[in-house]
Amino acid sequence: MIRFFVYGIPVLLVALLVASFVTVASFSTDRKNELTIGSIGEPTKLNPIQSAESGASEVEGFVFEALLQYDANLEITTQLAKSFTLSQTTTVFFQDPAAAAAALQLVEAARPSWSAWSLQAARTDGQRLLLDLTLPGMEASAKIFSLFDPKTALPLATLRVETEKARATLEDFQKANPDIAIERSWFDYDAAFEITVAGEGTSVEERLKKFLTGTGNAQATAAVSETRNFLAEPLVHFVLRDDVRWHDGAPFTSRDVAFTYRAIMDETVASPRKPDFDLIQKIETPNPYEALVTYRKPYSPALNSWMMPLIPAHILEDKPASWWADNFNRNPIGTGPFKFSRWKTNESLRLVRNDDYYQGPPWLEGIVFRYLPDPISIRLAFMTRQTDFWGVSPWAVSSLLNDSRFQIFRYPANSYEYVGWNLRNPLFQDVRVRTAFAHAVNGPQMIEFILYGNGVQSNGIFPPHFWFSNPEIKPIPYDPAAAARLLDEAGWKPGPDGIRVKDGKRMAFTLIVNQANEVRKDIATLVQDNLRSLGVEVNVEIYEWAVFISRFINKLEFEATVLGWSTGPDFDVYQVWHSSQSNPEQLNFVGYKNPRVDTLIEQIRQEYNPATIKAMAGEIQKLIFEDQPYLFLFVPNSTSVIWKDSFRICRPDGKGGFMDTPVEVTKAGWTYYMQWFYRPEFAGKLPPKREVRP
Repeated sequence: MIRFFVYGIPVLLVALLVASFVTVASFSTDRKNELTIGSIGEPTKLNPIQSAESGASEVEGFVFEALLQYDANLEITTQLAKSFTLSQTTTVFFQDPAAAAAALQLVEAARPSWSAWSLQAARTDGQRLLLDLTLPGMEASAKIFSLFDPKTALPLATLRVETEKARATLEDFQKANPDIAIERSWFDYDAAFEITVAGEGTSVEERLKKFLTGTGNAQATAAVSETRNFLAEPLVHFVLRDDVRWHDGAPFTSRDVAFTYRAIMDETVASPRKPDFDLIQKIETPNPYEALVTYRKPYSPALNSWMMPLIPAHILEDKPASWWADNFNRNPIGTGPFKFSRWKTNESLRLVRNDDYYQGPPWLEGIVFRYLPDPISIRLAFMTRQTDFWGVSPWAVSSLLNDSRFQIFRYPANSYEYVGWNLRNPLFQDVRVRTAFAHAVNGPQMIEFILYGNGVQSNGIFPPHFWFSNPEIKPIPYDPAAAARLLDEAGWKPGPDGIRVKDGKRMAFTLIVNQANEVRKDIATLVQDNLRSLGVEVNVEIYEWAVFISRFINKLEFEATVLGWSTGPDFDVYQVWHSSQSNPEQLNFVGYKNPRVDTLIEQIRQEYNPATIKAMAGEIQKLIFEDQPYLFLFVPNSTSVIWKDSFRICRPDGKGGFMDTPVEVTKAGWTYYMQWFYRPEFAGKLPPKREVRP
């Protein structure tokens, strides 16, 4: 036995070391021309119109595609669309055809101004004057309208009716009131409808209310929701690529565009993307390779919304959402450069090369996502070359900067971390309390000890490097004395045990955070400690991600939470901050409501002038920051690392050829050219190059 301990254990250790070396060497030798990514964010489903998780979107980006996309410089460009054009038809209603004809004469007399108005043509249709503009927006149409005598023009009223079985209700109302000319109609699921009529709308409102009362629907409501001088209806005309096929070989056509839209608007699908498409009046598909999208009013984020990946009509149409869950969401079919292969829950997800990809097959044979329990496991997997990519934890950045084995990419993240207060809770309804908490939490210390200096304090809903972010907004400074004064003013006074009390209620709440995110757990600990010094009792609870989202956030059953938003360079914040989006399963889960912010969010969606957009976005950011519905914490730096020279990029040069470069970081991130990645040792075994069609 002694001899075993003296000689046997060292020999065993050497044997294990040799075995490990052989295993690693064999792993390296047998490595395929593929990329392996470590992640703690396993998706729950792979369906881009239903999922809203970062773990799902990073996979979906390789499998599914959209009509439009951002290029490497974050400019909008085409993907499944070959081209797109914007235009607008503005319709003005008059008392009679003679008044419309007189208005047309005024427009013709102002022809020297047509170019400035982007006006291309004008014509009458009975009592309507139709103006064709080459650019959407309200400003030019308003200037043209100012030419007319408003007494001869008819206003337009939009009425909203909340009722059960909205489609059947409107049909019955039209049958009962055939004399009412409804110019436009739109349905919000089957729970509400909106109609637009020429005239003041009050008489139609009264007739609607009388009709609804007669149907016995006591819960139904009807009211004029908006009045306008004219209809301004933008049109986006997409011409689609004719060389795209779904992964099962079926052709991609305009049918898929129209179906994706209908699915998003389908109540049974419960898509969180619906607000991006609510302003669409109709989609027409005159042939398989054209799609015409008409909007009810100007909507400047329209092009951004068509970066929504599309789903296949030939598979999902006429199938219930339950069928999707069982047959598609874990076995997706897209048009992207990589195809779904297999998914082992809590272990890995594999994508393989799409050899039928319209731009030519990607160089990589596949992409593998390995799902690991925590950041330490991800680091170990990377350091032992079981994964090729590591989104570096802040604490590890400094140890890698001077290591010649690695290629490091660092840039400001398009994201921010925050503590969200559930504003339905009386404790958080006083802005003085929320501002006091912001003063009490030591932001600079958080950046120093949690991010190791790799970030900046947040000044609101937009990362500071976005072009429309408001640089005049300064983070709330760490000031415990100011925090104490604000709580005193709000009536929260220290109790016998040091915890503040008001009207017999202790200042205590539960802060929830998701498992496997060390940064957020550290945030929760520091918030707990900082607020305890102020006399606030914070109980921290940690939950697995799926439970955290489905049980607490989606159901609005929480008091406070640590979370973060990853955003694109998009100024439209309707889904997160508009008061209408504060219901269960929606993204304004903190319940923020500010009428002025609502108005600005609605107006900015109709604005196309960059200077005006910047001013309006800045005001939205300022108002929300002053209200402090979130405790805005920090914008981190994004640091990613790969093994040096493990990959290269051979991508189209835009001139019919290819250019070979090291992996490079772009404004859209270092993974932008992923379909053109390859391992240098496989340079002679790549698929044949073929010309990439624009």
